[in-house]
Amino acid sequence: MTSFEIKSTLGIAFVYMLRMLGLFIVLPIMSIYLTQLGSGASTFLIGLTFGIYGLTQALFQIPFGILSDRFGRKKLIIIGLCIFLIGSLVIFFSESMIMITLGRALQGAGAISAVLLALLADLTTDKARTKSMAIIGASIGFTFGISIVLSPILNTYLGFQNIFMLIAILSLIAMAIVIYYIPNPIRYSKNKKTDYPIKKIIFDKVFLKLDYGIFALHASQIIMFMMIPLMLNGIGYPIEYHWQIYLPVFVLSMLAIIPMIILSAKKKMLRGFFLLNVLLLIFVQYLFMSWSDSKQTIMITLLIYFIAFNFLEATLPSLISRLSPKNLKGLVLGAYNTSQSLGIFIGGILGGFIAVQFSDQAIFILSAILLLAWLIMMIRFIFPSSKNDMVIKIEPEFFRKSDKSKNLIFNKIENLDFVDEALIFPSESYIIIKLKNDTKFDNNKVMKILGEKNAIS
Repeated sequence: MTSFEIKSTLGIAFVYMLRMLGLFIVLPIMSIYLTQLGSGASTFLIGLTFGIYGLTQALFQIPFGILSDRFGRKKLIIIGLCIFLIGSLVIFFSESMIMITLGRALQGAGAISAVLLALLADLTTDKARTKSMAIIGASIGFTFGISIVLSPILNTYLGFQNIFMLIAILSLIAMAIVIYYIPNPIRYSKNKKTDYPIKKIIFDKVFLKLDYGIFALHASQIIMFMMIPLMLNGIGYPIEYHWQIYLPVFVLSMLAIIPMIILSAKKKMLRGFFLLNVLLLIFVQYLFMSWSDSKQTIMITLLIYFIAFNFLEATLPSLISRLSPKNLKGLVLGAYNTSQSLGIFIGGILGGFIAVQFSDQAIFILSAILLLAWLIMMIRFIFPSSKNDMVIKIEPEFFRKSDKSKNLIFNKIENLDFVDEALIFPSESYIIIKLKNDTKFDNNKVMKILGEKNAIS
C-alpha cells in the first residue's frame, strides 16, 4: 500500500468506527438498562429498540449510495453524520422508551456505511483494497471489541444516556476528518453511461450471496447478544465486570486473524479460510446451547466467535467492492449495507419474539439456521482474482495546467484498452489507474501520455 492509500484508509476507518460505535456500544447494556424502565419495557419493545437502528439503516443505504454515485461521496457522508449526531442527542435527552427508540432510528437514518466503502474503493487500487477493507473490517471488529469492554465501564461511571453525548462529540470530530483529512477524488472525464438497471444489479446472484452473508452475520450477532449478557449475569458476573470476559477474548481473537488475513490474499487460501470461519460460527451456536455454563467455557466460545466474526467482517466488504461495476459502487454497496442493516433489525425482532415464544436455546438454533444457509450458498462461490492497479505520484506543477489540457490527457488514459477508470487527486498530486479484468498495466503507454518528466513514481 502507498502512503496515499494508507492515509485514505485510516481516515475512513476512523469514521467507520464511529458509525459502528453507535450500534456496538449499547449491545452489552441495552437489554439490562431497558428492562429497568418499567412495565412498558416488554421483551418485544426491547427487541424493537435493538433493531430499529438496523431498519432505518436499511431504508436509507441504497438512496445514500445512489446519491453518492451522482453527487459525490463526501457530501453524503457529512449529511449522514449530521443525522447521526441529531439521533445521539435525542437519546441523551430522552426520558422514555419511545424517545430512545426514536433516537436509535435517527442514528440509523444517517446511513453512510455504503458511501464510506464506495469512497474507499475509489481511493485504493485492487491489490491494496483487500488490505484496506481488511483494515476497515478489523476496525469494525476492534470497535465491537472495545465497545463491549468499555460499555459496562462507561455505563457505571457516566450512565447510559451520557454515552450518547460522547458519541455526539465524536461525530463532530469525524466530520472534521472527512472535510480536512480524507482525499476527494476527481474525474476530469465524465462517467460513461451505464446500461445496468438498478433491479438487475441489486438482484444479481453473485451480489445476493454476499448480501445474504452480511445479513446472516449481523442478524446472528444481534440474536446472540440479546442472551450473552444475561448468561454472564446468570453465572455470577454482574454487568460492571463483563469487560473482564470480553477484553482478553477480543485481544486474542484479533491476533488470531492476522495470519489468516495475510494468507487469504492468495485466492485458494481465501476460499478455505472463508468457509472455515462460517462453519466456526455455526459451531459456536452449538457450544452456547450445550457447553457454555461457566466463565471458562463462555470465554472459549466467545473467542471462537470473535475470530470467525472479525475475519468475515474484514473479508466481505473487500469481495463486494472488487466485484462492483465502477460507476455503480455506491448502489452495490448500498444494497450490501442494506442487507447488513436488515440483519440487525430482523435479528432484534426475531430474537425478541423467539425468546418470548420458545426457550433461550431456540435463539441459538435460529442463528445456526441462518448461518448454515449462508454456508451452503458459498460452497460453489467463485472468489475473484486481484488486478494490478497503479498509483502514480505526479509533479505538483502538472496540476497547474489548464483544465482543458488535463482533461485531454486523462481522457487519453481512460481510452487505453487496459484502463477501467482513472481518478485524480490534485491536492495530493496522485492519480490512480484502475485496470479492466484480465489485463496488464502498460507503463510505456501511460508515460507517453503523461510525459516522463511529470511522473515521480
